[in-house]
Amino acid sequence: MLKQLQHIFYKIILLIIVLAVSGCAARRNTALNRTYHSVTAKYNILFNGSESFKEGLKRYDKSYVDNYTMILPVFTYGNLELAASIKSEMDRTIEKSSKVVKLHSITSKPENKKGKMTEKEKQFYNKNEYNNFVDEAFLIMGKAFFYQADYTSAAQTFEYIIKQFDDDKSKYMAYNWLVRTNVERKDFREAQQILEIIQADIKYPDKLKYQLNLTWADYYLKQKNTASAEPYIKEAIEQARRKKEKIRLNFIYAQINEKLAKYKIASEFYGKVIKMNPPYEMAFNAKIKRASIFSGGKSGKSIKAELIDMIKDDKNKEYLDQIYYTLGDMEMKEKNTEKAVEYYQLSTKSSINNQNQKGLSYFALADIFFDQSKYRESQAYSDSAITMLDPSFPGYPELSKKNKYLSKLVTNLKTVEFEDSVQKVAKMNEKDRLAFIQKIIEQLKADEQKEKERESMASQQPGDLLYGRSSIRPNAGAEESGKWYFYNPNAKSFGEPEFRRLWGTRKLEDNWRRSNKQVVGFEQDKQTELSDDIVDIKKGLDIKKPEYYLVDLPLTDSLMELSHLKIQNALFNVAEVYRNDLMNYEMSIKAYKELVNRYPTSDYKVAAYYSLYKVYGIQGDPGQADIYKSMIIGNYPESNYAKVLLDPEFFKQFEKESLVQNEYYLTTLNLFNNQKYSEVISRCDQGLANFNNSELEPKFKYIKLLSLGKIYGLSMLKAELEKYIADYPKGELNAAANELLAAVRKNELKQLSEPVAGSQLAMSDSTSTTDIALEEQKRIEKLYSFNGKVEHYFVLIIDKKLDLNQLKFNTINFNLDYFIQKDYNTESQEFNKFFNSIVVKAFAGLDEGMEYYNTSMQNIDKLVGTAEKDDYQYFIISVENFNSLNEEKAIREYLLFFKDNYLKK
Repeated sequence: MLKQLQHIFYKIILLIIVLAVSGCAARRNTALNRTYHSVTAKYNILFNGSESFKEGLKRYDKSYVDNYTMILPVFTYGNLELAASIKSEMDRTIEKSSKVVKLHSITSKPENKKGKMTEKEKQFYNKNEYNNFVDEAFLIMGKAFFYQADYTSAAQTFEYIIKQFDDDKSKYMAYNWLVRTNVERKDFREAQQILEIIQADIKYPDKLKYQLNLTWADYYLKQKNTASAEPYIKEAIEQARRKKEKIRLNFIYAQINEKLAKYKIASEFYGKVIKMNPPYEMAFNAKIKRASIFSGGKSGKSIKAELIDMIKDDKNKEYLDQIYYTLGDMEMKEKNTEKAVEYYQLSTKSSINNQNQKGLSYFALADIFFDQSKYRESQAYSDSAITMLDPSFPGYPELSKKNKYLSKLVTNLKTVEFEDSVQKVAKMNEKDRLAFIQKIIEQLKADEQKEKERESMASQQPGDLLYGRSSIRPNAGAEESGKWYFYNPNAKSFGEPEFRRLWGTRKLEDNWRRSNKQVVGFEQDKQTELSDDIVDIKKGLDIKKPEYYLVDLPLTDSLMELSHLKIQNALFNVAEVYRNDLMNYEMSIKAYKELVNRYPTSDYKVAAYYSLYKVYGIQGDPGQADIYKSMIIGNYPESNYAKVLLDPEFFKQFEKESLVQNEYYLTTLNLFNNQKYSEVISRCDQGLANFNNSELEPKFKYIKLLSLGKIYGLSMLKAELEKYIADYPKGELNAAANELLAAVRKNELKQLSEPVAGSQLAMSDSTSTTDIALEEQKRIEKLYSFNGKVEHYFVLIIDKKLDLNQLKFNTINFNLDYFIQKDYNTESQEFNKFFNSIVVKAFAGLDEGMEYYNTSMQNIDKLVGTAEKDDYQYFIISVENFNSLNEEKAIREYLLFFKDNYLKK
């Protein structure tokens, strides 16, 4: 037999040599040519490509890590990071398979035999490809594209195979891979259509039924449809021949049944997995999973004992987090909540590198504390869970939503505590206040020293360090609540963005609120921001110096007033979260009452009364509800709250009026989009007059200012935007207005004299360019005047994103390089919210100033480095004009003035 095989082999080699010598490159469709090209393709090029493909898959599988907190995927492909890591192997496979097609494809027809052909001969003659290995080359090429996550190229390749190789096994394999490609692209509708075509094809090979069942299962599991996936996994288990695949499918089948609450079947199949001697990690997880679905009773005790024994096994050191988590689950099923918390906390502390498991433990603790109304602890754990868990984790959206309102609750509770504490310190006499702050600083230093000692000890005991890193203190917030917040650096940033949203940017002066009384509107957003002034002052201060803490104290009337306003705002938010999100009505009543009792003249009072009326109604206490109803009607008869209490139809009429206003606004907006700016301005004025105090007022004013900008240019737009931002510091469109204003100001730096009519806010045809130019020229003449005989400065205006210190350093070096004989002074300062400035002074007059300007222009890279041209502008300016520029911030006007008066001379 061996001799016979050797004889055949030698004949094939001889045949190859003969064909090579005789020049078979023409690829005539003869039996000899077909044999040569088939053998060469299979045993040379395609073999190398297949080996590269296998090497890539082997490396991929070695790096792949299963996430046992979720149902395992049927296939492990789809990890983009790993797909990138095997690109070289897949590229080689694609190259080799392409070479097979290019060098060895035979598509020409064979010579037609004389006489009538048999059916088999007809089929042969009608083939599209006569090299039996070209279809395999295309198939492995498509799979290589697929594993690279190039799903477009993969789909095109599989579709080509289906079209070209109609009566071949490769066609059906390509169908299978095309479905998987569409599943990965989340095109489930297309995937389903292909699956239905396959199902209807009676010629579908039985040998491929196993792969088809896996594809169906994957199709359903990727859509979270575990019930539909279950029968396909079950059938695939029976068909699987490889032990590795059989073990994985049994595990998935157990997980599916666990998800479907078929715990007996799940437990049975987890047991089967354990008996099949799988890899240790899977065996461990099968044991853990089986333990977690126990039904109590005697079996529970034995499972607990088994888990506790597993804790003692050194092999399970990296799995301790899962063991403790499972024990926690078991205790929860037996309603031993305290013991469950202990195990879950041990799980978080024991976690080494399993983020998902740590996230699950945090999740469980968050739920327990939430059910116990311990919202601070729940928020701390839910916050950690969100950080650890993958967003695709089941229940993640609900957890994220819960965390948002818990965070809002805790944030506002801390605001109340913080403001109460700083008010208390502010009311001390100066001596006691400084002594109190000094104690905090000493405590901070002591704690830092303790932390250094702890880290030093932990570095000598790595296990303890790891244990310490893994734990969190859910009660930390409660422990710190009795201390002054300034002691906790992490808590200090809390509440700082509040002032500006409510009051805008203001100087910190006494009695400012008396001239600008705010009224709380119906369903108004009550979030506030702290003034930027305080934030800016604190930058650079040392946390171990008293000045750092004194900055935050409300030591003036206005700051004390602000502190009380923040407490009112926070108390109302606390009550609202309790009522609307947590549905803890007792706690909401307590918070509303604390608000109205502490601040009987608060703008929130009527809103709190109405909420108390609603809450008591929900609780079935009409007596208490009527008390608050009477208070609202008697004390606030003109409020919307009173109107809705007196007339249940009030809101229907209110909504009807709102509908009319909305339709009017949308029509106006449509006119704006169609560039009918004059008509828009007219309709906005009419709408503002007709719909007094409407919620749409800021929107009407916004599209009006945009229309004015379109007609009258950037100067008008800039002025209107600044006014709008001042009028609506906390409005819905405030961010958009600020962003547009920044763009306008940035545009002023882009070009020295961009014509207003040519700007992106172009004028309508009905507007006179001459009129606008004259108006702008008048403004320039009012602001700036030319005098070449007086002192001048050089000014470099730069975007705030550039490094001010670096550019100042560059300027100083520039002066040393080019003007060493001069004693120029270089200063830097903030120009406005968007730009900084560097000023070189002083030049005796115009000539010296222009010499400096021209030198800087020729060597601008020495000043600004690699900064983009749009991010800076430079010029010279007289002292008088410099003072005007700093006061008015009219940069565009000066740039126009500079070009006309300096560059054209």
